[in-house]
Amino acid sequence: MIPRIPHSRLMRRPNIQAFTGLSCSVSRDVQCPAGCGTMEYKTTRNLKIRAWNPLGSVFYLVGLILIVNYIEVGSDETNPGVIIGALLFIPGVYLSSLVTTDLRCNTCAGVILESKSIDQKLKGDAFGLALNKAKYVREALSASTQEGEHDCPDCGKKMSHISVPLEGEARHRSNHLVPDIVENIQKLTTASSRTIDLDGCKECDMLWFDKAKKEEVLSRDDTIILKHS
Repeated sequence: MIPRIPHSRLMRRPNIQAFTGLSCSVSRDVQCPAGCGTMEYKTTRNLKIRAWNPLGSVFYLVGLILIVNYIEVGSDETNPGVIIGALLFIPGVYLSSLVTTDLRCNTCAGVILESKSIDQKLKGDAFGLALNKAKYVREALSASTQEGEHDCPDCGKKMSHISVPLEGEARHRSNHLVPDIVENIQKLTTASSRTIDLDGCKECDMLWFDKAKKEEVLSRDDTIILKHS
């Protein structure tokens, strides 16, 4: 039997997350857990997270195949197939990247992920070597006995605190044009280890990151939680 995932109360209220990419006049006052004031919904595109888009996925795959088939290592000349592949691959990366609308604080740069974004952003790896990050975080919150520093902005109860062990967070500057599968292999073979601390409310199915960078690192497709962790 598959356990039922609780849906964020924030999601059950009128909210623009269901209208990603569209303008919406719904006004909600969600207070920053750090006490900074009202948070705002902001739409962002993450080029390092793949999402299904018919045209973008076709461009991405066809472009990648052409580049792999026609690239000649050590050659001084660029094969036309590589150029065509790049012209397809680059817009494919953009069109097939994930777009989400999340609550962000303009003062402390904190981010709240609700149910939909947790499922979209916190996935496993393409090789089946890693855990599903959304499932891991939810289970860790349910088992946590450590209170977080702040209250849940929805139910008002103390959030739980967890530390998430990660592998593969990039040591070098990432290149958005490098195919994800190539970077994933690189991170699995030259992985660095670290943990990310975050708070969350298991009842409201909500995660709080006190810095946007933490959310960005955890959400990356090439940041994984190994199964032996």
